[in-house]
Amino acid sequence: MRITHLVCLGLSLVACRDGGGGDDTPPGVDAPPGGSVTIQEIQNDAMPVGTPVELDGVVILAIDTFGARTGDIWVGEPGGGEFSGIKVFGAPLDQIAALAPGDIVTITNAEKDEFALTADTTGRKVTEIKGAAGGMMAINKTGTGALPTPTTVDALAISLLPVAEQDAAWEKFEGVLITVTNARQLSGIDTFGTNPDQKEFEATGGVAVQSVLADLGANAVVGTCYQGITGIGDYFFNYLVLPRTTADLVDGGTGCAAQQIATVTAIQTGTTTGSVVVNDVFVVALSSNKKQLWISQSLNGASNEGIFVFRGTGATVLDANIVPGAKVNVTGTTKEQNNDMTGDTLTQIQGATVTFVAAPTTPPVPVATQQASTLVIANTGEPFESVLVTLTNVKINVVGDPTPGTGNFGVGQLQQGATTFLSDDDTLLLNDPVGTCYATITGMWTYQVFDNAYGLLPISKTAGGACP
Repeated sequence: MRITHLVCLGLSLVACRDGGGGDDTPPGVDAPPGGSVTIQEIQNDAMPVGTPVELDGVVILAIDTFGARTGDIWVGEPGGGEFSGIKVFGAPLDQIAALAPGDIVTITNAEKDEFALTADTTGRKVTEIKGAAGGMMAINKTGTGALPTPTTVDALAISLLPVAEQDAAWEKFEGVLITVTNARQLSGIDTFGTNPDQKEFEATGGVAVQSVLADLGANAVVGTCYQGITGIGDYFFNYLVLPRTTADLVDGGTGCAAQQIATVTAIQTGTTTGSVVVNDVFVVALSSNKKQLWISQSLNGASNEGIFVFRGTGATVLDANIVPGAKVNVTGTTKEQNNDMTGDTLTQIQGATVTFVAAPTTPPVPVATQQASTLVIANTGEPFESVLVTLTNVKINVVGDPTPGTGNFGVGQLQQGATTFLSDDDTLLLNDPVGTCYATITGMWTYQVFDNAYGLLPISKTAGGACP
């Protein structure tokens, strides 16, 4: 089974540390010669990776003591502001143990680095300092001071920038203590790594809020407008905010963009995008693990009236009352999903909260007038994406095999007439022998983002029929 969502890769992946660009460009800073420098000079692209650096009189902003992965620290210039903070990688643990936020320190025997995982192909990196080649970094406390006042970052204003400019807006705050305002929580809590304490949600402006330094708390629910989210800016596959305590997330904000009351049809046709609430819609199907679902505007299947609801890889099983035919309300964020930059996309509501409204009265009715020959073509098939359909006289060409390491991720191949198309096991695994002919097969029509092709997620089948 391959749920059509690009899961954030765990922190256990092999990392690469290399030279390279980024968008670290504090204005008006010339290339420094190395030695004692400011953090702003290190953050400047003019300083080459590998330059020896010494930081004097910087303040400890945060120390990671939360969860299974600990030991990272962030330091900043006392005055705060853009480009004023930086992550310290690989600091000696015995030295960190004697430090606390607010301590003034000198860091010696360090060098500049740019970090990204090999799987991150965006070209973005986070600027850090690490121990100089052939030696060990030293962090010495020289006094105690006050944390800089968090720099205010308007998430709503960033969300209104052209997409090409949003990265540069967040880049200024890598390693900086910030307070993000006008941010609405756009997704439920999801996991982002291999440890159970690694949680995150998406927020306005294309930023994610992660539990690297502290638990996000029970009040972090989709739709919340935050008065402020205070924490350290960071980057890992996405621009991040890392609250230092649960109390750093303050709800009750009033400046967020309004949530839109939308219909499935408006989302599927692109009329409504962003943070949405979809009321009184019908459940058409559940994933085999009972965590994800497909909904429709009405019980009778029709073009542009179905959509996939992705609740996250770490979602719990849906309420037992949420079954096909039940009426629900859905709150989440629209997304055109694909795992690469080729092919089409799957329209979905992601990070969603699903609330039970009413029990089923009649079952969903599939569309029975479509043929695979038209459904596999983008212009005619896309309107039936996430719509319940029934196809006749369909046979198996390739059996889906979900066996880890040796299988095909449960992706098989079906044929109707002369047209072949994919099947997947998101809802039901077809494991009948090759050549098996079905008189009818019913399921969710979908776009397979990992294969860049249209296909069927079977729900039920009947034997017999006449197949080529």
